[in-house]
Amino acid sequence: MLLLSANGTLRTILVLLIIWLVLRMVLRFQKERQRPGMHRAERDGRSPGEVRIEHPDGNTRSHGGGNVIDVDHEEIR
Repeated sequence: MLLLSANGTLRTILVLLIIWLVLRMVLRFQKERQRPGMHRAERDGRSPGEVRIEHPDGNTRSHGGGNVIDVDHEEIR
């Protein structure tokens, strides 16, 4: 009688362990799919280390040598 109870308990623990592992894999897969910024951008033909400055669309400031505003900074000691 005791052996039958032990087999049922072990079987229940095994089933719960398998369910837990499957749920953990599914949730990990969903979390990695929803992670922002982790997708790879398309290559645009630049060589490694090449830097490009892009100005956002709709920028109202002129880029042709207009008024320059100098900002003061404070040194922290």
